[in-house]
Amino acid sequence: TDWDLALLQLTGSNFLAIDDRKRLIKKLQHNVPYAYFPGEFLMHELEFFVLQSARSRLHLSIEKVLDRKILENKAESLAKIYVFTQEKNLGRQLNKEETVAYIENGKSEELKLLYEYGILKVVPTEQWTVGIHFAQLGAAALKTLRCIKENKGFLISNRRNAAIMTDIIDIDRFHIGKVRSKIAENMMGIPMDSGYIQFVPAGIRTTLAYPTPIQTSKDFAEAIKSPVFKRLSKKFGEEELFDKIKTDAENQASPIISVLHNLTGTKKGGDIVHYEYITGLFSDSHPYSGIIAGVDHLNITSLKFRVLSTKDKPKTVVDFIHEFEKSEKVKSKIAWNGGYILNAELVGKLGIPESYIGSPLGLLISNGKILCPPLFNKAAILFDKKGKAVIRRVSLSSGLSIDIAGEKFSMSEKDRNLKTPKGELCFYDLMWDNDFIPGNGRVLIRFSGNTIKEICFTKKNELVPVIPVGLVLSFEKNRLPQNIKVEDRVEFFIKEFENINHAVEAGPLLLENGEMAIDMEEEGWKTRNSINTQAARLDYTDMRGPKIAAGIDEQGSLFILAVNGRIRESVGATHNDMAMILKKRGIVKAMGFDPGGSSTLVVNGLTKNISPYNKDYERNVYSLPPEPRAVSNAIVGYLEKVK
Repeated sequence: TDWDLALLQLTGSNFLAIDDRKRLIKKLQHNVPYAYFPGEFLMHELEFFVLQSARSRLHLSIEKVLDRKILENKAESLAKIYVFTQEKNLGRQLNKEETVAYIENGKSEELKLLYEYGILKVVPTEQWTVGIHFAQLGAAALKTLRCIKENKGFLISNRRNAAIMTDIIDIDRFHIGKVRSKIAENMMGIPMDSGYIQFVPAGIRTTLAYPTPIQTSKDFAEAIKSPVFKRLSKKFGEEELFDKIKTDAENQASPIISVLHNLTGTKKGGDIVHYEYITGLFSDSHPYSGIIAGVDHLNITSLKFRVLSTKDKPKTVVDFIHEFEKSEKVKSKIAWNGGYILNAELVGKLGIPESYIGSPLGLLISNGKILCPPLFNKAAILFDKKGKAVIRRVSLSSGLSIDIAGEKFSMSEKDRNLKTPKGELCFYDLMWDNDFIPGNGRVLIRFSGNTIKEICFTKKNELVPVIPVGLVLSFEKNRLPQNIKVEDRVEFFIKEFENINHAVEAGPLLLENGEMAIDMEEEGWKTRNSINTQAARLDYTDMRGPKIAAGIDEQGSLFILAVNGRIRESVGATHNDMAMILKKRGIVKAMGFDPGGSSTLVVNGLTKNISPYNKDYERNVYSLPPEPRAVSNAIVGYLEKVK
């Protein structure tokens, strides 16, 4: 008599955190076929989901008995109700034989009649899981599900962790259950021991990016009851609206609230920066998802780009932006993380002082000042004084000049990485593929960026261990500048960067002239120094993970691609994968940036990619907040004046 109360009781909870009972009751009363996966209380579930549903479709009053005469006249017109049961006993659910025996020998004559007339059908499954595993259902069960789909039917799962079990299928479905685990609690976004009755449209996944949910089941439930959903339902009709949401799920995997706002005509990224979610399958059928943001060549001159770096502890890109906007009175439109740095983990592995944490591992130019010279032969993005962006490999192969304590020294390519040091001054960058630097009675000065970290006075024939962080200068003892000390800053001068305002070395180079250009040997990725300073070095060539890259097309438009990784919907990408995605979009030059948990793409102040990084794991190991790792430098495109 009280369908709402009956459904609440079937969840086993006193509180429904997600409540789609009205929609389920309407579906049960509609004469379409549906599949029902029973839970632990078969007697009550068959009474409600089968008998009461059939009675409502026949429009029987509460005092009217469902008898043979009624079915003889109307059985042909009733849609089938399929109960899916395992052939073998698993957990507390009854198997097929036990279910049939209960129906045939039970007290309910009405259920017996529904079974006898073929309105109630018991479908055996071959699965060996207590949940619902579609790949294990077997041919007969899958054929039945296809029939239900073709006749616009639906599915009901009334099992423990039901929302996790069905996950995604191209049939409308209802999840009924109770949260009994921390995993389910964080996946669904509702409290422990709360119940849920959730409607999920065909082809949709309610929780996005688990275990770093950017959309929980609760978020989805609230979105389809929101005012914007109601307005769009009136505009398109609910069926067409769900088709639009499904199309996005198949092609872009956007959060539903983003889809709804886009359908209202709200522009993404404002007038200058546009973005879209992307999803797809690699050639080996593994899935990926991400986001690509772009600045059209006609608009790129409206933005100014700057490299932001920190002298203190690393910061998230969002923190960089907030501080920059506040101090400069500007408005950021797009930002992403920059080059590789020496993080705390690597400092510990290398056994060097904490003062090296955050050291840049490549070219870094900000406001025309070289904060770190090139250290390898890796790719860099460079912004000249007119704001034009260029992507190319950078190195110290042509030499450099340096001002130390007011005294200027110049070195050519002949003074680079010498096995036997000579002359008053030579230098070693990280393309030096050796474990030791020859001292030979000279004075070695180690740098982190443009800061002196160590001054080593060597003996004859002494070899000094390499610290794979920055540049090393080798002086003749009598040419060492006077009064220099550790933590002094110096000025670097490199002719080819005279017209460059901002630059970051990262890499590898992905595309050159529209073709694949990855060459890990040429860029120095496989030298000892590079390997020792890259925590996830295998990820760069063979393994997939979160990635970020920048690209430029033939017109000069700039694009930033971030591919998510280590989440359910996305295995991540290799650099080859990134190159292929960008090439298909017409990019002619492209390079990668610091990947993994550092990957960050921010549009209009909001992080758009999904990070697998969890700095609060001690508080909650089950739900990883999508907060990218802190970095030491970031690139920001901004408007000069806040409008």
